[in-house]
Amino acid sequence: MKFRILFAFVLLILVVAVALLALYFTEKASATSEARIVPPDWRNGETYTFAIYRPAVGRIATAYYRFNIGEYEGRPVYKINYNALSENLTEASTTVVDAVTLEPYKTARKYKTEKGVSYVDVSYGQGKIVVRRKSGEEGEIRETIIDFPGRIFDYDEVMWLIQQLDFSNDDRLHFALFSTVGDQTILVVVRNMGKSSFEFSGKKFQATRYSFNLNLVSQEVWIGEIDGKKTVVKYDTGENTFYNLALLKGTKVEETKQSASEEKTKEEEKVEEKPKEPAPPGEGKVYF
Repeated sequence: MKFRILFAFVLLILVVAVALLALYFTEKASATSEARIVPPDWRNGETYTFAIYRPAVGRIATAYYRFNIGEYEGRPVYKINYNALSENLTEASTTVVDAVTLEPYKTARKYKTEKGVSYVDVSYGQGKIVVRRKSGEEGEIRETIIDFPGRIFDYDEVMWLIQQLDFSNDDRLHFALFSTVGDQTILVVVRNMGKSSFEFSGKKFQATRYSFNLNLVSQEVWIGEIDGKKTVVKYDTGENTFYNLALLKGTKVEETKQSASEEKTKEEEKVEEKPKEPAPPGEGKVYF
């Protein structure tokens, strides 16, 4: 009898402790300021090329981002076009976002491997998120509708969204993000970590580092200047790391003291090779 009472008491303490921890982290997140957006000044056709690395593997793909200016339902928008190429896969997406608020209107994504091709389209509007999927060219279209009446952003724009956040009054900001992994909305808290150094291809660079978690995975976006323009120079997804190849092209990027080794490795030479240009990504295309 005494054991049962003791067990029930311990269990109660654990339940209360978990509830208090959940409340603490919820309040901690809500205590941060809601993200304010600085409207971007991306030029029509502005393009960046990234080398994608995976730890213990090396370079696995080349990614291209291109911005296009357009209109959607009479409103000015940016189309963020993305292509990634490797020996075994091709991935492409176009995300259409409001030119001022960066809130998304739609995203179209295509993912192709040796095993086949899959498509995902996401539309935002009237307090709803509509996700449509198809596997294979002749596959059946599956549709999911999710209610979300508030302000939200799309996962495919996150690295470019971070650089437009206004941290002038706070070092932590939060916003809601939608991810098609599990079709879930995520509260993202971004922290300005200040200036930090990172190394790429035998050189060290300085940039402002921003950290956040997505599904308990730590991610970081590094923002620097290339030829006087603020842009993403590094993005660590927790699985892969994207390096802006403009870092190696002699452009005016803030650089710290070079590392001791001056001799190029074979991997560094591989990075500096001009990658094969893929077919241009779609202009806000809906694949099905």
